[in-house]
Amino acid sequence: MRGQESFKINVDKITIRELLRMLCEEFGEDLKQELFNHKTDEVHDMLKILVNGRHYTTLSNRLETQLQNNDVIALFPSIAGG
Repeated sequence: MRGQESFKINVDKITIRELLRMLCEEFGEDLKQELFNHKTDEVHDMLKILVNGRHYTTLSNRLETQLQNNDVIALFPSIAGG
């Protein structure tokens, strides 16, 4: 994301899905294509999203999980190679 390894944002009461949408608005179409399947508008299966070191699928509300102050979110897009 524009050469940044990390950054902080300040928002109140936001879910993981809302955060991803906000990032797409901020960083544009290229990021949206990395995060979301253009056919289904769902997060790519191969995308790894960690909240405080836990994969979002292990959280009870998955993408609708409400983020808390000081949560650390890590995004790892899939990488193909051989």
